[in-house]
Parts: sequence; C-alpha cells; structure tokens
Amino acid sequence: MEYLIAALLLFLALSPIIAPFLRASEGPPAQSGDTELRELLAEKQTLYAAIKELEFDHQAGKLALEDYQQTRRSYELRAVALLEQIDRLSEGSGGTNARSRKEQTR
Repeated sequence: MEYLIAALLLFLALSPIIAPFLRASEGPPAQSGDTELRELLAEKQTLYAAIKELEFDHQAGKLALEDYQQTRRSYELRAVALLEQIDRLSEGSGGTNARSRKEQTR
C-alpha cells in the first residue's frame, strides 16, 4: 500500500514536467508566418477593444476631449500599421496559393 501511494505521488510530481513533451509531439509545428499572423490578428482584436473602451469612457465623461483625441489618434496609427502588416503576411501566404491555383487551371 505504501508503494502504491509513493508511486502515485511520484507520478503527480512528475506529470507537469513530462506533459509538455507529450503535447509537443501531437501535431506538426506551426509555420512561423502562421504564428505571426495569429499574433497580429489577436493584437488587432485587442486594439479594437481598446478603441471601443476609449470611446465608451469618453462618452461617459471620464476622459477630456483632448486626451480622448490624442489617445484615439495613437490607437488609429497603430491599427493602420498593424493592418498593413497583416496584409503583407496574408499576401505572402495567399500569393503562393493564388499562383498555384492559376497554374492548376492552365
């Protein structure tokens, strides 16, 4: 009985250490472009949420007009840069697929 308890405790202690190695072998590694695109899309969603919250705070009277305009402008500039990055990555990955499709239809 003592051996069973000791084995169970050992298993519980080692499982967090071993688990990442088992998960890593489950699927193929993601391409770096896909990972970067996902990160940019997540940042875009966060940025849009921040703009909406800023708008709400301004309408609620929590922000002065000058602070609102300055902060919104910086968010918009970041959003434009972010969308340009997303477009470049999308064109890079989608461009090869479009070329492949054209070649297949010929």
